[in-house]
Amino acid sequence: MLALRDRMKTYSGKILIRVPSSLHRDLAEEAFRSGRSINALCLEALIARRALKGYDPWRAIEKIWRENRGVPPDRVAEDVAAALREARRGR
Repeated sequence: MLALRDRMKTYSGKILIRVPSSLHRDLAEEAFRSGRSINALCLEALIARRALKGYDPWRAIEKIWRENRGVPPDRVAEDVAAALREARRGR
């Protein structure tokens, strides 16, 4: 059996998808706020999904959990709060 790539000679670059109206509204609002198109937002999401293919975030979380079991919860909360403040400053 021929692979899909071998059977399809050309690709138009167009994909039509149907989404719930609430998602459409959210995308339109985000696109307006960010000055981008809905198409650009969807393309970014697809590229990110492709880049993360095979990535298991739970494995990373479990590794961090194992390495930091002895860290007091208050310290973790302080570190997370500091990281969030730093990330917001970088916007």
